[in-house]
Amino acid sequence: MSIRSINLTTLSVLLLAAFAVAGPVDSVTDRAIAQYQARASHSPNVANYDGLGAAYLQKGRETSDLSYFDIAEKSLTKALELTSSWDVAAASPLTHMAAVCMAEHRFADAASYAKQAIAAGAGDPQPFALLGDAYTDMGDYESAQAAYSRLQAAGPSSEQLPALNYMYDTRVSYLKLLHGDDASAIGLMHQAVQLALEHHMPAENIAWTYYQLGEDFFHSGDLENAATSYLEALVHYPGYYRGLGGLAKVRIAQNRYDEGIDLYKQAIATIPLIEYVAALADVYQKLGRREEFDKQYKLIEFIGYLGALNQRTYNRELAGFYADHNIKLPQALDLAKHELDNRHDVYSKDVYAWCLYKNGKLQDAAHIIDAALALGTKDALMLFHAGMIYHDLGDANRAQDYLSRSLAVNPQFHPLYSKQAAQTLGEIRAQRATIAKSRNHD
Repeated sequence: MSIRSINLTTLSVLLLAAFAVAGPVDSVTDRAIAQYQARASHSPNVANYDGLGAAYLQKGRETSDLSYFDIAEKSLTKALELTSSWDVAAASPLTHMAAVCMAEHRFADAASYAKQAIAAGAGDPQPFALLGDAYTDMGDYESAQAAYSRLQAAGPSSEQLPALNYMYDTRVSYLKLLHGDDASAIGLMHQAVQLALEHHMPAENIAWTYYQLGEDFFHSGDLENAATSYLEALVHYPGYYRGLGGLAKVRIAQNRYDEGIDLYKQAIATIPLIEYVAALADVYQKLGRREEFDKQYKLIEFIGYLGALNQRTYNRELAGFYADHNIKLPQALDLAKHELDNRHDVYSKDVYAWCLYKNGKLQDAAHIIDAALALGTKDALMLFHAGMIYHDLGDANRAQDYLSRSLAVNPQFHPLYSKQAAQTLGEIRAQRATIAKSRNHD
């Protein structure tokens, strides 16, 4: 998945909130599914199939089980068969279908469905959020900003205004992060947290918002506030896999390895996402625990190639893992290139550049990493990649600059690469000092 996992449309959030009663949050979604199944069976109309699709979409969001998105698509397809694309009633299922496509990394399809939802003429600005999401993953950030701006077109008396502001804040926050404005990104996520709390969004959505705030803090190197945000996510949604994974990342950065390993294991036991399995494998490699590393590697391959949807969804994660561990490097490059063909965002460019580098294609890697950094993104791992690429190209000035900036952003950005960045930077500085001393003696 992308750095900022797709946030379900507020239409679905409010739909599920209507079913929210005391009890476990996951049962709320299950109850919504059961009720819409019964309704669709008794009265097979657009609204009931749309509601069923939206509920399955939320279930997929909560579990990261990709099969739920497939079921959601089937329900939404049935809803659309009962109407026409130019009918106002089609706007909602078209919007939800766009969300399904985003979850399945079908970004061009997501944009198409979002545009159809807008054209249906319901006057609801929410499809613009998903259109902006699609543009973001396709790397068209200007169009994304223009789409998100339409979320604020509603008048101040609109009942939807808080929900629209929430969608705007969470999405524009990410664009700010990509453009290197971490402070504004964090400020917008703070606003989103308050909106989620004030308007009693479902607990999983509140937890997601806290999790994203934690990601922004970690991205900027603020480990304490990152940990606080991840813990808040777990308070609102106990056992939340993203909160567990985020907190694990902080604990590893703080050298609290036993805690971090346990948290990663809990996250993986809940939902075995490749990003957490790979992170745990990195920790085991750092600690020299080869047998445990091998187990995680086998699990990564199993998840990544489990089905066609997994293979499309996890291209970037697989490519990055292979490149990081010098495994199947030609295959890593193929996966990264395939991902870039579908997804032109800065992080896909970064992974492609890293795979080019690991395959010895240094000039090509430099060209792509320059493109990845063109927005001014202050991402420590991306800056590290740039530093290593230019180091191996023999450009000491740029290598020193990028590695210095990487460690300045977050000196504990990665369990393996933080140390390598510091060592390489020290070597560059020592070599330059030796050269300067030699010149002075001459």
